[in-house]
Amino acid sequence: MNKISLRKRSNGWEYRFQMASVDGKQQSQSRGGFRTKKEADEAGTLAQTEYIRGGVSSLLSNQSFADYLDYWMQHYCAANLKSTTCVGYEKKIRIHIKPALGGYMLYSISTLVLQNFINKLFDDGYSRNTLSVIKGILSGAFSFAISPAAFLTNNPMTTVRLPNKRAQASIPTRKKVRSVLTVGQWQSILQRFPQGHSCHLALHLGYHLGVRLGEAFAICWNDVDFKQRTININKQVQWGQEAGCWFFSAPKYDSYRTLAIDPLLYDVLSQAHEQQLRGKAYYGQRYTQICVNEVKQLGSQGMSIDLVNKREDGSYIQPRVTQHMNHVIHTQLGMPQFDFHTLRHTHTTMILEAGANPLDVQERLGHTKLSMTWRYAHNTDTIRNQTETILAALYA
Repeated sequence: MNKISLRKRSNGWEYRFQMASVDGKQQSQSRGGFRTKKEADEAGTLAQTEYIRGGVSSLLSNQSFADYLDYWMQHYCAANLKSTTCVGYEKKIRIHIKPALGGYMLYSISTLVLQNFINKLFDDGYSRNTLSVIKGILSGAFSFAISPAAFLTNNPMTTVRLPNKRAQASIPTRKKVRSVLTVGQWQSILQRFPQGHSCHLALHLGYHLGVRLGEAFAICWNDVDFKQRTININKQVQWGQEAGCWFFSAPKYDSYRTLAIDPLLYDVLSQAHEQQLRGKAYYGQRYTQICVNEVKQLGSQGMSIDLVNKREDGSYIQPRVTQHMNHVIHTQLGMPQFDFHTLRHTHTTMILEAGANPLDVQERLGHTKLSMTWRYAHNTDTIRNQTETILAALYA
C-alpha cells in the first residue's frame, strides 16, 4: 500500500495517494479542506482502504447488525426478491431480529449468539415454520455480507440448527385456533353485513371461493366471466409500507387459477355489478376512477381498472375494512376466533364434505402441497359419518 501524502494548502489540509495507472499514466486521488492534519490522514486512510477493497468501505463491516440489515434489504432483497417476500422479511426483521440482535456489531455476531437466539424463539413458542423463515433471513443476510459485499469472511449461520422436531419448548407452540362456520353463523354474519355493506362482497368471495384476503380484494370485473361462470385469480393486493399505497403482486406461491362460480355467488356478483354501473352513471364526472401504474401501485395515475370491491362512487374498498368487521363478529356475534381466513377453512371443509376430490380442492385453494389442504380441512360429523358409511360398505 502506497504511503498517503499530506500537505497544507490555503483551504486546509489535503491528502493524496497513488492509484493504478491508466494507459501508462499514473493516477492519484486527493481531497482537501480538512481542518487538521489528523483529519486529513484519517480520511485519506479510509479512502485508500476503500479504493483497495474495490469501493467497499471498511467502516461498513463495523456497522451495527441493524444498519447492515437495512443495507441488505436495500441492495439485495429489493432488487432480487418479490415485493411480497420483502414485506414478510421486513416484518420478521423488525419484530424479531432487530430487537434481539440489532445492537451487535456486524463482525462480532457469533454462531453461539445466533443459535441461542433461535433456541429462545423456540422456547417462546414460535412455530417451526416461523423459525425456518427467520433462519433463512439470517443465512441470506450473512451470505451477502461475505459475497459480494466483502464485509465478512465467514458465515456464522453455517452451523446454526433448528431445534429437533421432538424437542419440547418451554411454552407450547403458538397455534391460532381455527374453526369452521355453521350455516347459522354464516347467516348471522350476512344479516349483520347485508348487501350494500362494504364487507358484503368480500365475505361472499371468501365463503364461496375460499380465496385469500389479498386475492379477494384484487379481483377486477374483467376477471369475472359471467358467461363461463368463472373467476380468474391472477393477483393479490398488499400494502406497500415505504410507498404508502396498495399494490398488485402475483398470488401467493404464484397460484394462478380459474375458479368455478356457484349459482348463489353468480347472483350476488351480477346484482353488485349492475348496482355499480348505476352508481357510475349517477356520479358521472365525480366518479372515482382507480388506476394502476407501471409498478402496479393503485392510485389515480396509470391504466384504469375496474375493481369488484368498491363503493358506489367508485372509491376502493380496502382490505383493512375487515379489521372492523372482525371486531364486530367477535364482540357482537360471539365468534371470537373469526377472521377472514376462517372463510377459507370453512369453504375447504364444505366442499370436502360434499365429496370433492382433494386434488381439485388443492388446486382451487392454490396450495403447493396436498398436506396443506388437509390442514385446512376440519373433521366434522358429516365427514366422520361418511367414513363410517364407507367402512360399513367395505367390510359388509
